[in-house]
Amino acid sequence: MIGCILLAAGKGSRFGDKKQFLELGGKRILDYSIETVESLPQIDKVVVVLPQDSIDLKIKMSKDFEKVVGGSERQYSVYNGLLHLKNCDIVVIHDTARPFATSKMFLDGIENVKSGWDGSITAYKSRDTVKEVLNKKVVKTLDRESIYIVQTPQTFDYQKLLYAHKKALSENFLATDDSALMEREGFKITVNEGSFLNFKITYPEDLELAKALLKR
Repeated sequence: MIGCILLAAGKGSRFGDKKQFLELGGKRILDYSIETVESLPQIDKVVVVLPQDSIDLKIKMSKDFEKVVGGSERQYSVYNGLLHLKNCDIVVIHDTARPFATSKMFLDGIENVKSGWDGSITAYKSRDTVKEVLNKKVVKTLDRESIYIVQTPQTFDYQKLLYAHKKALSENFLATDDSALMEREGFKITVNEGSFLNFKITYPEDLELAKALLKR
């Protein structure tokens, strides 16, 4: 069975509001991810992770789905979602603040894990020169050819990701994405092709960019 965790529990501290519920092109931002996942017959069950005060949010989906309350950090929200996916072989994690993730990104990740990888992350090669900076001083220039910008969806072997989360929880280790937890345990992770357009709506200017893209 393939499950999907849609993360919509963000507090929007940098945005100033819960951006996943804001309107974009006549629907809520999180609805774009819901519709993409709904269109994929490969995904059997969906868990939508929401803030406590939004758990009664109306969601339309014909798939088997469940709403669960998120945690104080993204990592804890994913863990809560994992605990509600039982009898699952593969799990896809996606931030609903990325409304332009394509079906292909989901399917490529699933195929990579089916083929034997422990995980597959959506990413694209950096187009810009990347510097390491410490206290505003440039330390060095990183090799752009080996730098990837990481996004979601991210797809994993369910049991291995659950193990990585439990280990991190027991050791009070906090990461910014799930692949970091898997890397920490030595699991094999590959990349599937992402896109600059699959950006995360984090700041108000990101929402303006998303609106402009829809008008193209």
